[in-house]
Amino acid sequence: MNFQQAAKQRVTTKEFTSKFKSKNEVYSLMSIDVGAYLPPPECVTIYFLKDLSEGKKKCTFASSF
Repeated sequence: MNFQQAAKQRVTTKEFTSKFKSKNEVYSLMSIDVGAYLPPPECVTIYFLKDLSEGKKKCTFASSF
């Protein structure tokens, strides 16, 4: 098993909502841990972040060199 396979984990919606309660926590997860390019936190809604986490919206990810 390589690094990318070990880093990917499936998380249920129930686990996700129980772990992350605020918009700032979800924003931090998506931008820092996932590596998604997002607008400033003031410009996104919790509903946008929810759709992003469920795959209803698409985003660009940071590429690592």
